[in-house]
Amino acid sequence: MDRYLIRKNPRVEGDVQEEEKRQEVVDDSDVEQEEESPGPSSQPFTSTEGAAASHDASTLGDLSMNAQDGPKIPTLHKYPTRMFGVQQRSFCKGWMEPYPWLEYSVSQDAVFCFACRHFLGGGGHGFHREPTYTTSGFHNWRKATASFKGHHESMGHKFAMEAWTEFKLKAKSGSKITNMLDKGHSVLIQENRRYMMGVVESLRYTACQGIAQRGHIEDEDSANRGNFRELLSVIGKFDKTVQKKSDNNPSNVKYVHHDVQNEIINVMAEMIRKQLRDEVKDAEHFAILVDESKDISKKEQISVIVRYLNTESERVVEEFLHFTPADGLDANSLFASIKQTLSRCGIDLNCCVGQCYDGASVMSGCNNGVQELFRREVPQAVYIHCHAHRLNLVLVDCVHNVDAAAEFFETLQTLYKFFSGSVVHDLFLKKQRELSTAQRIELKRLSDTRWACQYDAICAVKRTLPAIIATLRDTVRDKNAKRRTEAKSVSSLMDEQFVLHLILFEDVFRTTKFMSDALQSPNFDLLTADDLAQSVITAISEKRTDDNWAAIRKQAGDMCVNTGIATVHREKRQTQTAKHLEGFIVEAPIERPGMGSMDELKTQSFYPVLDRLLMELRRRFSIEANGVLAGLPALSPNHPSFLDKQVILPMARHYGVSEENLCAELHQVRRLLKRKEEQGCTINSNQEFLSLMRPYKDAFVDLYKLISISLTLPVTSASCERSFSCLRRLKSYLRNSSGDGRTSDLALLAINPLRARALDIDRIIDAFALNHNNRRIVLL
Repeated sequence: MDRYLIRKNPRVEGDVQEEEKRQEVVDDSDVEQEEESPGPSSQPFTSTEGAAASHDASTLGDLSMNAQDGPKIPTLHKYPTRMFGVQQRSFCKGWMEPYPWLEYSVSQDAVFCFACRHFLGGGGHGFHREPTYTTSGFHNWRKATASFKGHHESMGHKFAMEAWTEFKLKAKSGSKITNMLDKGHSVLIQENRRYMMGVVESLRYTACQGIAQRGHIEDEDSANRGNFRELLSVIGKFDKTVQKKSDNNPSNVKYVHHDVQNEIINVMAEMIRKQLRDEVKDAEHFAILVDESKDISKKEQISVIVRYLNTESERVVEEFLHFTPADGLDANSLFASIKQTLSRCGIDLNCCVGQCYDGASVMSGCNNGVQELFRREVPQAVYIHCHAHRLNLVLVDCVHNVDAAAEFFETLQTLYKFFSGSVVHDLFLKKQRELSTAQRIELKRLSDTRWACQYDAICAVKRTLPAIIATLRDTVRDKNAKRRTEAKSVSSLMDEQFVLHLILFEDVFRTTKFMSDALQSPNFDLLTADDLAQSVITAISEKRTDDNWAAIRKQAGDMCVNTGIATVHREKRQTQTAKHLEGFIVEAPIERPGMGSMDELKTQSFYPVLDRLLMELRRRFSIEANGVLAGLPALSPNHPSFLDKQVILPMARHYGVSEENLCAELHQVRRLLKRKEEQGCTINSNQEFLSLMRPYKDAFVDLYKLISISLTLPVTSASCERSFSCLRRLKSYLRNSSGDGRTSDLALLAINPLRARALDIDRIIDAFALNHNNRRIVLL
């Protein structure tokens, strides 16, 4: 790109005033000036455009018609004279020597500025053309010297002269402006781009791997200059061009500064966001998942994720967009941050059909929560409480409201804390080796928020229970009084009741963990999630039997025998009636129930735990509770209400589908499905139904829209949790000062490594070069 195309000379106030004064000198002429006629502006970089400029001087046959002609100065024996007062004056040919830009028109008896006529077009350079020297012509010979000098020193004329000079250099070398650069320049560009490929690939690799890029000290004599520079150095060992540029380029032309790194990372991130924006636009509908978490620098970060139907793969995907710092934790501030993120990514808010958050009141509040503010602006955006959080609340409620269960989990946490000590931990590992444990197993820490993960903690204790008992027996005889006392306290908790709860909750949590793991998939739809919840309810209901209780008791007794835990079977003492009640029939219990016998444990722990689980699961996982979502079963081929108009009608009205169109399409689609069945084609899921309807989507517009929405509606906000896991890896205690923009861009590249690696490196370099036209090394 030519230098005079991108250079801009700002006119300071003094220059403007000076030019105005010089213009006044010209305007003082007693010769009448002509006005400039309007016309298309010419650009300084092509001769044809200069010739095409529409002004009066261009129509004169004795002036230059284009930039290649050069200034025209006709040689006359005598130039025409004009009367100025009592004196006659004429054009002097000697003026051409100090002012070579002059050209003379015989028909007008006036001079023009060749440079300003052809190289001072109406482009974005910020200078205007003086009509006296470009349109009407100058012929006030009495003030010629002062006027020529003032015009020669004006900023606009200097800009035109510079452009003219460069034009002549191009013409002298035999190449035109519109042609390609010369061979040597092309070679230089190729070398520069080759070097930039090494820089881009180093940044892309470190970003996709989620590793640190910068080093603590990046000097040339540093032992470790950071992953980015060290990787670039490794590339240089196999690419001589990269090595030469890295060694010979000045420090400000190596493009390894952290600002350049941030810019290249942002270029790649914006290219991925453009892909996501185009895919969301093609899908026509999307749902939004939002959650917030605090990073290592104590800053609240809002994770925004979109869920949509990818038209190419015909699969539902959930894609991370951005981390946005929360300006406030109230509903209005959070909603404003969500809108800002979607607007920045170019996604239309009105295309949203669903929103999914956790159960926090600021997000899920039905009066002033984020979901309500969102629904006021986008009425069709249905709020869905995250199913993973629902399951967590079910388990929390079950454990906290049953005393025996709460004591059991406190015992698990006590075990973890005690066995985390270095001395006890080493002894615990030693006992595992002595007991021929297949592999070393560590006790798991209980989570306060993810109760579905408690299954791993229960399994770890169950599998290592013999080693736990052996470790406690040895620690009881330890010389350290504190450890000895703690070991005795923990040993007293290891009884038959603990083992029975261990087996009970391992069985129950195995069922719920299967549901929790399945809900993590982004391909899950609401109807499938509801079916899974119903199957879990059925499975837990089947466990509430006396036979299952007997099996648990037998398994607990066998484990106590194998581990050496004493079993105490208390005989139920005979109830003695109080003397003051003698002679009366006593129907109510007259003693406080206890946990002395296993039968009492059955009524005070086993049944309450299962009953509480069933009650909460039925209350929280019911798709019929929402009138709009109640229409989803009618879109499932395996449901009895498949294509039932009355079931699907509330959902159709909510999303703007008329009843008449729906009735017509339902009638026709039944006939279509019947023909497909006769041909041997069967559909078993919403996804297969959508694939079948895709070729006919123009005929079944409304029905296809409802099927797409049913798959797009979110189930969980687990993708937000995964983005926070990436955030914790990227913004660690060593990188806690990373900027918000850089953190968000790096997270996008790390979460989407396949998209990042598929980006065209030439397009990345082109976008980087076009961000600024004054690059220190030429890339275009």
